[in-house]
Amino acid sequence: RRALSSKFVKAKTAKMDTSGASWKDCTVLTQCAVMYTRNKFMANLFALIVLVDFLCTCIDVDTRATGANTGDVVQITADLCLCAYSIDTVLVVIAKGLRILLDPMMMTDAFVLTCGYVETLMQYMGYGDLMSSVAVFRMLRLVRILRVTRVLRRTGGFRELQKLIRMLSTCLKTLFWSFIFCFVMMTVWALLIVELVNPLMEEVFQDCLECQKSTSSVMRANVLLFKTVIAGDSWGQISVPMMEEYPLTAIIFMGSLLTLVFGVMNLIVAVVVDTFAEARQRDVLNLAEEMQNNETLDRERLERIFKRIDTDGSGMVTFDELLEGARRDPEFQSRLRVMDIDEADLEQLFEMIDVNGEGEIAAA
Repeated sequence: RRALSSKFVKAKTAKMDTSGASWKDCTVLTQCAVMYTRNKFMANLFALIVLVDFLCTCIDVDTRATGANTGDVVQITADLCLCAYSIDTVLVVIAKGLRILLDPMMMTDAFVLTCGYVETLMQYMGYGDLMSSVAVFRMLRLVRILRVTRVLRRTGGFRELQKLIRMLSTCLKTLFWSFIFCFVMMTVWALLIVELVNPLMEEVFQDCLECQKSTSSVMRANVLLFKTVIAGDSWGQISVPMMEEYPLTAIIFMGSLLTLVFGVMNLIVAVVVDTFAEARQRDVLNLAEEMQNNETLDRERLERIFKRIDTDGSGMVTFDELLEGARRDPEFQSRLRVMDIDEADLEQLFEMIDVNGEGEIAAA
């Protein structure tokens, strides 16, 4: 009978088609690629490269806006960053297999790299002026902004920001329909403004032609509501003078304020949060990744605790060392208290881990 471990099942790294390369070379290359994708230092270094490229993009856009040419240092730095992106993409494909190319995010990376090489090729062929004048080619430069998203996928230090991006991508459909709903509600109040408030505008704002035009049509009334209610701008220019002259118009202006701001906006927030919560429960891949990250962090913390408990530095912990460490280490005490483990339970736990009865367990 095959011996099985108590660890969770993890997928094996896919092997790529060597197409002529020896099996040994392919194995070494795959191992190096896997080590690269799992190395935190390389992930942080790549994040730094992405941020440097983003800075170069900002400098390039500012320089071209003034009509000047981008400096050679900025251009060469951007080209080196493009080479780094290419190497990173190849290593990721080697480590995770060719199936990763079907992933939408990897398709986005491939599109970004293609646009980058087209832009660089045209730049060195002397078509820089053409790229600056034609809108389609100018978009190739702006595609580089999408490279910043790779920082979120390669580093684990931006977990909160990753959740924000994931929430935005998950709730795009909900946000779209929320905007439609908000626009419909504003249109209802805009109809009332055109029917009831517009006839009074000429009398109140005799010297302000723009004020009279602001309620002359449903679309203009929508713009007025968005400006005053949603954006909170120019509330005292039209709404307050009208309510002072005709107090009953406060029903429309205050009603639209209460309905849109305290009603529709809060409803949209509640629906978006609920949608993200449902999507998060269904997203088993991200949940498994978060659980694995939490398990890794807990393992590292426990290793540090056991190193502090291992007073003789032998790499093995006896029960006396474990008990003494539980009495003097605050972090270890807190963990045991959370798990409701007292000294008697700690002895039973030690005996369960020490399956060979050697009287000591490995600290790592």
